[in-house]
Amino acid sequence: MMSEAGTPTYPVSTISKLLLLTERRVQQLVKEGVIPKTERNRYELAPAVQGYIRYLQERMVGNTAQPLDYQLEKSRLVRIQADKAQLELDHLNDVLVATEEVAKEWEIILSDMKSKILSIPSKAAPLIRDETETNVIMDILQSFIDETLLELASYGNNVESESNPIQWDEAIEAAAEVHG
Repeated sequence: MMSEAGTPTYPVSTISKLLLLTERRVQQLVKEGVIPKTERNRYELAPAVQGYIRYLQERMVGNTAQPLDYQLEKSRLVRIQADKAQLELDHLNDVLVATEEVAKEWEIILSDMKSKILSIPSKAAPLIRDETETNVIMDILQSFIDETLLELASYGNNVESESNPIQWDEAIEAAAEVHG
């Protein structure tokens, strides 16, 4: 079809395909005045494309041209620098520890725990080989478990919890006593 000026017009489906938009979005842009409409659901090609390009350009300029509040940005920078300095100070005063260091220590502790626990059967086997009474076997195994827990307690000799001043070795000994 042709508009009153003799320029061909196209349906919303053609305009939406050309602009890579949905038909609904094209209709929204028409309501906003971005894309000019000539007839009911018919649009001239050049004005529609130009209107959409102008719309996108204005949006791009609007995003980059927002004025910065210098004082706000300066105070934000000072706050970040202060936080960074505090973290460095805490690290120097041993208030903070690097996660890599903690992970490395835990890896060593868990590896030692694993080897000590896995050694229990080889230590206990010769002693329980000839035993037939369940209570005696359980006592032997329990003594090896208690011994292993006491060995593992050496990791906490110098470490005290702030919330509970009992040291690791004392806690392990208490657990061993509960188990006989």
